[in-house]
Amino acid sequence: MGALLGVLMGFLADTFGKLFLHASFKIAIALAFIALFVAAIYAYLAGFSAIVTAHGQTVPEIVSGVWGWVMPDNTTSCLFYLMSATLLKFATIQFMNILNYKYQAAISN
Repeated sequence: MGALLGVLMGFLADTFGKLFLHASFKIAIALAFIALFVAAIYAYLAGFSAIVTAHGQTVPEIVSGVWGWVMPDNTTSCLFYLMSATLLKFATIQFMNILNYKYQAAISN
């Protein structure tokens, strides 16, 4: 009985070891892509914040005062969403162009 249990445990350890090695490799790749995505989002936000800060430093004080009279408090957020929507529109159009080229290449063969 002990030998049968030893063979069964050896088989299960080998099977689960290979499965875990394969799954851990896929998880590592997925985590790398997630880290890359988060880094890209952080770089985008940091760049946008730098642009807003640079504009704030070049605007005279009197214009900043008048700006507060006519512009809402969430202007920075609105500009961020507007620029993000423009970026997403550009990326979507480029992606659709690539798909169209691939489609044309596929049907021409």
